[in-house]
Amino acid sequence: MTDGTEAAHAEHLRQGQDHFRWRREHMEALAVLKRAEAAIFAHEARILAHDAEIARHEEQIAHGDAHADAPPPDEHARLTQAHDAGGEHHQGLLDAIRALEKHLEHGG
Repeated sequence: MTDGTEAAHAEHLRQGQDHFRWRREHMEALAVLKRAEAAIFAHEARILAHDAEIARHEEQIAHGDAHADAPPPDEHARLTQAHDAGGEHHQGLLDAIRALEKHLEHGG
């Protein structure tokens, strides 16, 4: 091999190794994004369940046991605690996802 072809060969090997590494890192990043997506779906499910409990509780307050069962004595405190904890995680997850936007505008 000439010096030029030797240099080209070395450059190709280096670039090929970069591509293997980048592809592995992309797959790992996609796995994290899928977990983030799953966390958002799970949070949505908890929000829907909480909304249903709030509606049931409001119906019970407004109309008594004739329209809805009374909530368990500790339910309000438990749901309030879950709501407040969910808000903290919600904000952290959204902040992290929004931080990605600046990288997406440049075509990845």
